[in-house]
Amino acid sequence: MAERIGRIPLGDRVRELDRMYEAVEKEIMKELLSTDVGNYREVKAVKTQEKINGLIKRLNREAIRWSKTVVPEAYEEGYDVSRTRLEILGAQRDEEFNDKIHEQTVDFETDETIDILVKANQSIKMNVGMYFYLVRQSAQGLMQIQEFDFRDEEFIAGLLDDAIRAGESRGYAKKLVTDHIKSEVGEGKFIQIRGRNYKMSSYADLVAKTRLRHVQTQAVLKSCKEFENDLVEVSDHGTECLICIPYEGNIYSLSGKDSVYPYLEAYTPFHPRCQHHIRPTSRVALEARTGRSYA
Repeated sequence: MAERIGRIPLGDRVRELDRMYEAVEKEIMKELLSTDVGNYREVKAVKTQEKINGLIKRLNREAIRWSKTVVPEAYEEGYDVSRTRLEILGAQRDEEFNDKIHEQTVDFETDETIDILVKANQSIKMNVGMYFYLVRQSAQGLMQIQEFDFRDEEFIAGLLDDAIRAGESRGYAKKLVTDHIKSEVGEGKFIQIRGRNYKMSSYADLVAKTRLRHVQTQAVLKSCKEFENDLVEVSDHGTECLICIPYEGNIYSLSGKDSVYPYLEAYTPFHPRCQHHIRPTSRVALEARTGRSYA
């Protein structure tokens, strides 16, 4: 049973969030690519932006619903596996443990997950706004170019620079702008976090896998507190990840008070999409497994 905690938590739920974001990503791309730079109409652009804002609002509602459903599920799964292991280890429950700690942890982690997703969705709105700003600037620039009219000025951060200096036609310049915009939209990187752009579906996958692993770890930590268990073991995957190697397969003390095992300074996941997890252990279990005394 303990092996369950080592898998990607709630893989079906992760894919569910991926599909939500991928569906909206495709709809946004379709709307943006329908904009004709050479025949730009502000009224149509405003309506398109409003439609996309509606898609983002829908995505917010779906992300909130997903978080409120899946985070408690991940916590419960992690807790059930951890508690079963602790009972096998012979750990005794602290009768003074406040059961509300579990509920409070679930509420906190749910709110944190919602905040991460909604902030990402807000960045989509900002990037779409920047896209239409570029389109407007491009449309205004194209209006200045008459057929085969030579100009030597820069606009839209030099996007049409070469076309203007070369005396290219308005039709050529329109194609240059349109191809550039389609290229940008085609990548679908509408989410911007800490200066880095992500595809919507890829970011949803990253958040889901990382957050659910984090939630499971919190369940393990709280169950260890409930059963007054101090030692945990980091899973061993034969990793080549430089971040994870120092921790992999090692035993740690949660309190830092153990005479043999060091304090666990960082909890799983150690990085985004990290597959490592922690599980409760004890000296009795370690001695039974290795035949060595850890007194």
